[in-house]
Amino acid sequence: MKLSTALENSGITHSGPDPEITALTNDSRKITPGALFFALPGARTDGSLFIKQALEKGAAAVISGSEVPAELRAAYPAAAFINTPELQRGLSRIASNFYRNPSGRMKIYGITGTKGKTTTAYLLESVLRAAGKKPGVIGTIDYRVDGRVIAQAANTTPLAHTLQELLAGMAEAGAKAAVLEVSSHALALDRVEDIEFDFAAFTNLQRDHLDFHGDRESYFGAKARLFDLLRASPKKDRCAVINLDDERAPELLERINGSLRVLTFGIDQQSDFKASDIEIGESSTSFTLTACGEKFKVRLNLLGRHNIYNALTAITLAAAGGLSVSAAVSGVEALRNVPGRLERVNAGQDFTVFVDYAHTDAALRSVLENLKLMPHARIITVVGCGGDRDRTKRAPMGRVACTLSDHVIVTSDNPRSEDPARIFSDIEGGIKGKFRNYEIIQDRGAAIKKAVALAGKGDILLIAGKGHETYQILKDRTIHFSDAEAAAAAIREKAEERKK
Repeated sequence: MKLSTALENSGITHSGPDPEITALTNDSRKITPGALFFALPGARTDGSLFIKQALEKGAAAVISGSEVPAELRAAYPAAAFINTPELQRGLSRIASNFYRNPSGRMKIYGITGTKGKTTTAYLLESVLRAAGKKPGVIGTIDYRVDGRVIAQAANTTPLAHTLQELLAGMAEAGAKAAVLEVSSHALALDRVEDIEFDFAAFTNLQRDHLDFHGDRESYFGAKARLFDLLRASPKKDRCAVINLDDERAPELLERINGSLRVLTFGIDQQSDFKASDIEIGESSTSFTLTACGEKFKVRLNLLGRHNIYNALTAITLAAAGGLSVSAAVSGVEALRNVPGRLERVNAGQDFTVFVDYAHTDAALRSVLENLKLMPHARIITVVGCGGDRDRTKRAPMGRVACTLSDHVIVTSDNPRSEDPARIFSDIEGGIKGKFRNYEIIQDRGAAIKKAVALAGKGDILLIAGKGHETYQILKDRTIHFSDAEAAAAAIREKAEERKK
């Protein structure tokens, strides 16, 4: 594709060389001859520092936020050099052009909100697969087509060129629909500006990512941007799906202001799709769904009230897309589990172990409140907070854990470049002098081992924060680490010790 064609409707003007573009990338290490290199600024470095390397490897064009030095321009006279302040926005449009607007060839379901995106995506995928739609999914855990993983997820919502490339591949593989977890970062950084959404869902708004957004209003504004994009989409039969129980629902409905078809769901508020008669058991969650003038009994293999909201979101999205409610119910009931979301670890022990991704105080509260509804002797919780991330949630997470657990072990999550001692100090700010039912063990493996050693018959052990992740990010390296694997190993070791 000619550079001039890729630039169409991007707002970027260029009158220099018009080379043939063979690829898009923001990583100079991945440059192939003919590639268009986007010199994006990053958290730790700036892409403009790697323009020379990109040119040496054969980049045909460079788009940056500042002028490229004259000596580089002179050294590569056949290359195109473009300077624009709207790098992310430009990348979004150019990527859509380059991959020939794949979102226009599929039904696109966007899901945003603090919690529930991943589970809702799994539930909706189950519904769409049961209906023969061969869906693609782009989300926190991985990227997949019709249940087949094509890549592990680097970001919940990848950069625009990766996102468009994934969608193009899904369309070529025969996908009729794609389910996107749409993060607030992606919305704020213009990664989905040129996705033609058919449906958009809002799950909830809780405190998270304030290190990036600054305050809760900006965070909400980023989430709400998805519905502006839905409104601007050229698709027919667009529909907004809103959790009417969330306190931000009225603001979203006012923002939509009759410009879109809207379907609502909830438990407490009277909604288009409403759950009642809730029963949470040890291995399933049941409720009655009232929708479209009918009642449906729903039995989920997922535990907890929060998963009722996730199921309602998926069912409502499916109905918005034209599927029958009964088909949607069958689809959500077919899903067995979601990796790292109240995922059981069973190695023959006489206590229950769950691994969960809860990494905010609201999410941790939701999980623990649901676990308290299950028969148990004690609840033991292992929890930590990530480094280089929102510090305001640390003390509340400590309070929630100690309030709703019999014993808490505070440990490292992904400390990254931050001193773990500072993270622990922040967490203790909410519990020191107020609770005595906690201890601090910095090493996460040792913390899980201690928790398993403490757990007795009938206890519930919750290992919170990392969920599906199979790594731990330390100051100087990233290591392999899985909460589920660590728990299973500790359980086996405990059993061996008992035999001695």
